[in-house]
Amino acid sequence: MKIMNLLMGSSILLFSCSKALQQNPELPGKTNQESTTAVQSTAMLSTLSSSWDLVFSDEFNSSGSFDASKWAYSPRWSPAWAKYLTSTTDYVAQNGTDLVLKMDNAVIAGDPVPYHSGGIQTSTKFSFLYGKVEVRAKFKQGQGSWPAIWMMPETPVSYGDWPNSGEIDIMEHVNYENSVHQTIHNGTVTGPSGGSSATKTTAYNTADYNIYGIIWSPSAIQFYVNNVLQYTYIRAAGATSSQWPFDKPFYLILNQSGGAGWPGAITNADLPFNMNVDWIRVYKEVPVLGNAGFEDATLAPWGNWNPAGNTAVVTTNFRSGAKAIRQQGGETSLEQVITGLSPNTTYVFGGYGKVSTAGESAMFGVKNYGGAAVNTAITNSSYTNSSVTFTTGAVNSSVTVYMYKPVAGTAYGDDFYFNKL
Repeated sequence: MKIMNLLMGSSILLFSCSKALQQNPELPGKTNQESTTAVQSTAMLSTLSSSWDLVFSDEFNSSGSFDASKWAYSPRWSPAWAKYLTSTTDYVAQNGTDLVLKMDNAVIAGDPVPYHSGGIQTSTKFSFLYGKVEVRAKFKQGQGSWPAIWMMPETPVSYGDWPNSGEIDIMEHVNYENSVHQTIHNGTVTGPSGGSSATKTTAYNTADYNIYGIIWSPSAIQFYVNNVLQYTYIRAAGATSSQWPFDKPFYLILNQSGGAGWPGAITNADLPFNMNVDWIRVYKEVPVLGNAGFEDATLAPWGNWNPAGNTAVVTTNFRSGAKAIRQQGGETSLEQVITGLSPNTTYVFGGYGKVSTAGESAMFGVKNYGGAAVNTAITNSSYTNSSVTFTTGAVNSSVTVYMYKPVAGTAYGDDFYFNKL
């Protein structure tokens, strides 16, 4: 949505294994203690795919006005896309299955503009930093038409006036084109006229709904049409805000505009214009813990360090499934690195552990996340849930999770979990 011109439906991806991850474990009272033993960093890097948590959605299955707890009308103001916005249900309404955004040339008493159009946004109600957005929508072609699905920064001048604080255009369409545009705006790629060099034009199904989406991470923004990757905008090494202002929360905008700026003048015979939005869904990424129940044929992606004992997957003493982890003998450590975390974000790591004999001990813990190592003791001879919480540092996006046995004895672990709080 070029402001200076005067301006996947897919299900949540689930980690597949023979033993389900514990998504909502009981968290009994516990005392987290600082680790007093230096655990050697020998964990293997987890390369598994991440899962997604749904954090915002609207199915638009009601009738009448939109859900005011999620949306507000986009106001009319000077940019071309906002020139004719009109805050009534004549131009933004649900019809029982869709949200319908409309544009026409109706005469409205006291509002002497030649056209009226509809738009809504989530500003002040919902914004997010990093995640996946998917929108299922269809629209009518026409000369002068300009439907869009896009995002703007919640704080509009974090890095200066537009385009310096960024813009993410998930989908724009103009006139009778048989393609849609997916575009980035910032201080580096946007020219004086408002055009951007960071853009991709993609064919779409002109007669039906399409799914338009992005996956936005700290290192890139990927653009999709019907779950097919079309374009990736990558954060440059050593990037400044001019190239990557996309480290602040953004909000969502849906609008049917036209008649000014990019699409040019309207052919009135083509009116009314409509964009129908079937649904919109926003997900946050939750890194997954590999081989959480030890049901895989190998130990990977866990690593182990055994200076005085041994670590092995066993088919006895399991809590669920058919396998568990056993630490036997003297000092041993089982570790895994989880990547893709968000900075300044709180997570929980835990699992079910036990020792073979009263008086023995082991621990679950975390380290290398931007703070001091934190752990919780395992001392019961029957499986007990234990967990630790931690908050990543300002620039940290990974953590090492571990089960550590510092002294002689035998300990077992099973059904580990890792979640964002």
